[in-house]
Amino acid sequence: METVKLLIAEGHDLYRFGISTVLNKTGKFRVLDAVKNGQDLIRSYENHPEAICLISSSISDSNVHSLMQELREINREVLAIVLTNSTEISHLNQSIKAGVKGYLTKNVSADELIRITEEVAAGKQAFGAHISQIMIGKYTDIAKKTSSSNKKIITKREREILKLIVEGFTSSEIANMLYISTRTVETHRSNLMNKLELKNTAALVRYAIEEEQL
Repeated sequence: METVKLLIAEGHDLYRFGISTVLNKTGKFRVLDAVKNGQDLIRSYENHPEAICLISSSISDSNVHSLMQELREINREVLAIVLTNSTEISHLNQSIKAGVKGYLTKNVSADELIRITEEVAAGKQAFGAHISQIMIGKYTDIAKKTSSSNKKIITKREREILKLIVEGFTSSEIANMLYISTRTVETHRSNLMNKLELKNTAALVRYAIEEEQL
């Protein structure tokens, strides 16, 4: 399997070194450059437009929205992950609108950082567990509001499965984790989509943004 190329923009030396070390040691990733600010990231990305960009909220010269605009001018299909200390829904909203594919907090574990990076490399949209929990709360609110007329409420089990879906797990993985059949997971997934009148997980995120629920 070909190693996934990465660029890191992180304003703090310790974080920058730590993230680079964790990802390089897996053998799955190769950090091509680790820089302190957004403009240095742009220069590196011009040379490596195939790389995934890990962008820290600590960079002082750019915000995520403007930085993503510049990256997209180089490669419209840019893959970017944001690492942040903020759990504000408005910040998550802005990042997703800007085209960010991964979003996680800086207190994330090494294993979760690796998982999120792998999922984004595979073309998925991925969120850290803490961010996913916040999103699930919003989705539940949406379900209650949109189904108030027919009393359809997301159940505890559906909420549990939805959380795992947003975190990027497949139906078979969820089935193994919850000790239920894959068919049961698929049934719950179908029920969730019907209740929210959506087709897939990506649509859940888009719907939440469009309805200003994030």
